[in-house]
Parts: sequence; structure tokens; C-alpha cells
Amino acid sequence: MKLTNIICNTNKLELTSSSVETNSTISEYLFDFRYNESIQGNLNALQQFPMKNRPLVHLHLEAPALYIVGIWRPDSAFEKNLIGDWAKLHQINLSHSAPVVTFFNQEENNCFTVSSSNVNQDSFLLAGVHEETGEIYIDIIIYLSPETNIYDLTCRIDTTNAPLHQVLENVSNWWDSILPDKPMCVPRETKLPMYSTWYSYHQDMTDELLRCEYQQAANLGMKTVIIDDGWQTEDNNRGYGFCGDWKSERTKFPDLKKHVDYIHSLGMKCLLWYSVAFVGKYSSVWNEYSNMLLHFDSTLQAGVLDPRYPQVRFYLITLYKTALEEWNLDGLKLDFIDSFREYTDTPEYNRDMDFHEIQDAVYHLMLEISKTLRAIKPNIMIEFRQNYIGPQMRRFGNIFRVGDCPLSSVSNRIGITDLKLISGNTAIHSDMIMWHHNESPEDIAIRLINCIFGNLQISVKLNSLNDKQYKVLQHYLKFSISNCKVLQEGIFSIQSPLALYPVLQSCYDKICIIAYYISNVLIKLPFNESFNEYWILNGCKEKQICIQFSESGTYQITSLDCFGDEICRKEEKITPGLYSFLNSAGGSMQINKIF
Repeated sequence: MKLTNIICNTNKLELTSSSVETNSTISEYLFDFRYNESIQGNLNALQQFPMKNRPLVHLHLEAPALYIVGIWRPDSAFEKNLIGDWAKLHQINLSHSAPVVTFFNQEENNCFTVSSSNVNQDSFLLAGVHEETGEIYIDIIIYLSPETNIYDLTCRIDTTNAPLHQVLENVSNWWDSILPDKPMCVPRETKLPMYSTWYSYHQDMTDELLRCEYQQAANLGMKTVIIDDGWQTEDNNRGYGFCGDWKSERTKFPDLKKHVDYIHSLGMKCLLWYSVAFVGKYSSVWNEYSNMLLHFDSTLQAGVLDPRYPQVRFYLITLYKTALEEWNLDGLKLDFIDSFREYTDTPEYNRDMDFHEIQDAVYHLMLEISKTLRAIKPNIMIEFRQNYIGPQMRRFGNIFRVGDCPLSSVSNRIGITDLKLISGNTAIHSDMIMWHHNESPEDIAIRLINCIFGNLQISVKLNSLNDKQYKVLQHYLKFSISNCKVLQEGIFSIQSPLALYPVLQSCYDKICIIAYYISNVLIKLPFNESFNEYWILNGCKEKQICIQFSESGTYQITSLDCFGDEICRKEEKITPGLYSFLNSAGGSMQINKIF
């Protein structure tokens, strides 16, 4: 492996470096940059990187591409195949993705993982195959503030031949060990099913309509309501031109405090949606903040606030503090934080700002929001959306939700899995689960199974469900609640990232839950002396399943349909080998070892 360091700077930073080998397969390279007048700045980075007239660090790594079949990044989604080193760049900063990339082999084990301690500043990552040599090339450029005189960076390289999920968990733990702030606490409510108003009502909602939904949500076992976009405006055109005032729209919610009180009376919590970054052209605060913008979007009729101004940060912090206190909220859904970034029309730093760097300002904004709200409600819930899901964001929020993917079960499954791999104990939520009003119960079950290893957010009109739809939803909500520890806090493992995780598994204490999403897969029951209960969930339409047992014994095998109703129950004496069973579409099997 070769590691090359190229410094392009206007402030003349001198580099010293050292290597710390934590074990034979993990090394940490520590870089220390100090101001030195004698060093001449040079521009010597890759042409395809966006160049700016500012200091930067360029790290270039090369390693043999041996046994490698795929590449994993936090935002890789459907693209886990190998790519060339000429492919598109991936931008990373505090509010977008995370600084880690992994090359893996056919066994889903790690070959080469690179992560960095730079979790705030803008950086660009390019990782792929160099055609001329058959090596993997990894290039990272990190942009620094023009005022930077001291900068420290650690690059961690892991070549451990271990399962991908273990290696990425170690990266997440490493970030936790080097960051000064602890991750936000994760109350139990963050991991229990929630009802969202977004796909079911969008902005066309009223107090009366939603009260009817809440009663059904509570009956189904949902523990929290998320009131999404629309509570603050009478405009139902899904634009952002009126963002900024953040007052309850009286024609929809005559008294928002009483509305929240009603939610609490049902034993449920309430989160309220805010578009953090936007201020609308038609809001009453537009004139006050229209000259404090990173960018104006004429399509949205809204500007992106510039957090480098202290007035902007104070305005936002005060908004959320006031809302929490006046309406007795239990949490906030903070949207569009990833819009805090540099645009082509972003103004340069001026003396009215107290931060040079946008991401430094975002860090202080989010830290103060989190501290202020936690001082009022220590167990507050704060939701963030993909892709602002990096290690630093775990300090400011305790819920990471999959990015919007209406009706796409596979997007939800991939998003939940990718988030779980690097997010520690942060609650991982599905994007809101929706379906057509004529959808079959089997297909609804399959949608729910695709999201079962995350917390379920439901967004359909509950009072419009037919009896079968209601029953299948009730069954899987009950299953997710009773198995919450296993599904969301167990040892989580994956299969076949290149095939988009067709089999997922989580084990906790004596229970192991496995879900499969394609036909013709072999389910291998993991051998562990402590396991005595297995669940096999069928996330596809194939009704025949092949299971490999590795331990002899007498097992009770129960087949359930998508409603949770028992189809059959039998005892079988099993010896190690392959066995074929029927497992209904959207249904499940419970396998208990008797002795």
C-alpha cells in the first residue's frame, strides 16, 4: 500500500506525519499541519476535483485490488459495484454522508476500509479501480478555511478479513472515541412505531381529520405522531415560499397546543416538522433575512439561510425552543439540513459573519439546538433524514430516517441497512410506509418486512383501510414492538451487498430473526447454544424455502400467514442438513428448539 500526501495551500501549512499501528491489520496515520512561512503553496491535485482558491489536503492511496468485488459507501444505495477511478466524485461534510469507504470480497468480508477523522469540513472522495495497474486508488481532498494555521487529520486504514458489518461498526466506534461530544441519548420511544402525516395527507390536513387517525394509530400500537409539512401554512402546493414564520395555521389547527394535548391523552408522543434551512419569499421574516442567504432557489421561492451569521442561528434556535415550550412537543423532525452547503452564488465571508466555514457554522447551530432543547426535555426526539447521517450528526439527533422513497420497499431496505451499519445505537427509521388503497395484504406485509429491521413509520389513511389491510398492519406492528430489542438492538448481519441485501439477520439473547427478499435463497440457521427461537420472515412471493440446520434436535415449526394466523404446527426431529418448507407470501415461520 502507498500513501501520498499533497498539500495545496495559500496559508503555507507544513506537514508532519506519523503512523500508529493499532494491530497488524489496522493502522492510523496522523497528520499534523502547522503554519510555516517558508513553504510555498502548490496546486498539484487531480484535475477532476473541484478546485478552489483555498487551502486543501489531498490524500492519495493505492493498494492491490485482490479478491475485491464491490465497494460500500454510506450513500452508495443501489451502486455497490466496482467503479473506475475516473467515476463521479462524492461530496462529504458534516451534513452529508460520512468519511468512510470499504472494498469487500465475495464472502462479504472487508478487504480495505479507509475512514478519516474529518467529519466536518467539505471533502471530496473518489475511490475506484485504476485500469492501468489493477489497483484500487482512493483520493480524498479536504478543504480548509483560509484562516487555518493548525490542522490535524487521522486516516484510519483497516485490512482486517472480517465481516463488513463488524468492520463498519468498528469505524463507528472509532469516530465515537475521537469526537469530543457524546452521541445523543436514544429514548425507548424512538424505537417504537410512529404515524406520519406526510404521505397520507401531505399539506392538506386539519385538526379534525388527524384526530380520527390518531385514535386508530394508538389502537394499532403506534406510540408517536409526526405532524409533517402543512401545519404552518394554508398553501397546499408543496412549496416552501411561506417557510419562515412557523406559526400554526389557524384554519387547520385553531389551537395547536390542544391538538398536541389530545395526542398525549392517547398515550402518544408528538414530533413537529420544520424545514430548517429555508426561508420563504412570502414569509414575514423575508426582509429581515433575505440578505443572509447561501442561495436563492427561484423554483422553491425560498432562500437557504446562511448559518455563518449569528442572527440566523439565534433565530432558528429561538424558534425551536419556543415551539417546544409553548406546544409541549416531544420532539422535532428537522428537515433539509443538507441544504446548508456552498452554492455557485454563495457570498464570500464578510465581517458580519462569525464563521468562515459553512460546516463549522452548521456544527455550532446544531450543537446549540440540541443543547437548548435537551435542557428543556432531556428525552427529546430529533429526527434527521438521509443523507445528513454522519458521525457528527449523532451528537445532535437520535433518529436517522431513510430518504424519501414512496412505495419503494427495496430502497427502504437498502437505506435501513446502510444506516444501521455505521450509526451505533441511533434509532434507524424507515421512510414512511405507504401503499395504494387497493393493495393486497400479502404485498403490504412484504413492504413491512422490508423495513422490519428499522423502526416502522406508517403513513396511510388508517380509517380507510379494509379489514384485511388493518389486520396485516396490526400483526407486523405488534411483531416489531414485541421483538424490538432483537430487530433494532441485536447483532445485525447482512448478506450479498451486491445483490442489495437479499437476506438480513439480527440476533439478541435467545432469539434470531431472519428475513429474505428474493426467491431461491438458502437460509442458514446460525448455530449458537443460546439460541432456541428462530423467526424466518418471507419478504417475497416465493412460498418454498430451503433451510440449512447445523444442529440436531427436536424442533417445533409453526407457519403463519401474513396476518399472523397459524397455518400449521408440527414437531420434527432434525439432523444437520437441508430441509424444504412452505412459507406463505408475506408470512413467517417460527422455529423453536424443544431439546
